[in-house]
Amino acid sequence: MRDLIGRLEVVDDAAASALRVIEHFDSLVEERASVGAVVRATAALAGCPSGMHNASRELTRRYASDGQVLPGSKHDSWPRVPVQGRPGLSVWLERTGEPRPLDALILERSARAIQALTDSTPQSSDAAVRIACDPDASETDRRDAAARLGLTGPVTVVVSASPQALMPHTTQIGRHVVALVSGRPVLPEGLCAGTAIAQELAHLPAAVERARVALRLTDRLDGPGPSLVPYDGLGALAVLAERITPQDAAASADVRRLDQVLVTHPWVTDTLQAMLDQASLRQAATVLHVHHSTLQERLSWLSDRLGYSVTQPGGRQRAAVAVLLWRIAHSEDEHTSRND
Repeated sequence: MRDLIGRLEVVDDAAASALRVIEHFDSLVEERASVGAVVRATAALAGCPSGMHNASRELTRRYASDGQVLPGSKHDSWPRVPVQGRPGLSVWLERTGEPRPLDALILERSARAIQALTDSTPQSSDAAVRIACDPDASETDRRDAAARLGLTGPVTVVVSASPQALMPHTTQIGRHVVALVSGRPVLPEGLCAGTAIAQELAHLPAAVERARVALRLTDRLDGPGPSLVPYDGLGALAVLAERITPQDAAASADVRRLDQVLVTHPWVTDTLQAMLDQASLRQAATVLHVHHSTLQERLSWLSDRLGYSVTQPGGRQRAAVAVLLWRIAHSEDEHTSRND
């Protein structure tokens, strides 16, 4: 190969360059290099950043042309080449401007090298769930993963902070546990989760994100509020949960006041939630297992501490938003402990 490259350099530098690309990736395969090394080589040969995404392992690798690691990020805009026989695995170049003559060859040889260096064993159920839910998976890979899982018709996506009930087709995706269930099933009791419906397989990634939004607004299992929250039932509340970050919610003066009084009075948010959810104070007191006069005393005390009457129409609305924002503010650090 090297003799051929040397002869070609004299008469056809482009052909010699192409052969160098082929030889380089063949050498990586012979040496049993890592997939990361292949992606690094892809970036170096192309002279621009390169990336690889493995949906089955929820793994993204990106490298600059000098070999430096780049942070993983969404990369929907970059054309990619799938790795044949490896569902959910693809590589791409982050080329700005017009493609260069060897770009297509570099990507093709990169994909072939990764194919040769990766495992070809059948997908596990976990891998199939990740591929089905991954926004960067191809439609073919998503459809094949769903078929492997036996998913038909609309799919209910269930997102929780920890596996709390035995459900089929469940795996960890990021910080959450995701389950996929065909149709609109009656979910088991004792589940703290957000849910969303994907009418089509192509909508599964978006449904996962909507179910995560719903999870933000759940109460603990033994709390007065709902521990199972369907996104479709949120309505306008979903706008707040989607657009307000936990950091923004925590910065609200009303949320800070709730956190302050919770330090010494842990019943505060439960009391407000029960008052907001129930038709009368007597019913709220029953849910909280306290006498209605005790509840009235608590609400009077809370009104003094929060600076507004939580039982009057305007104050009641303000309290409802404050509790909602409080749940958003603590959605990232509370679920792992409060849902057990």
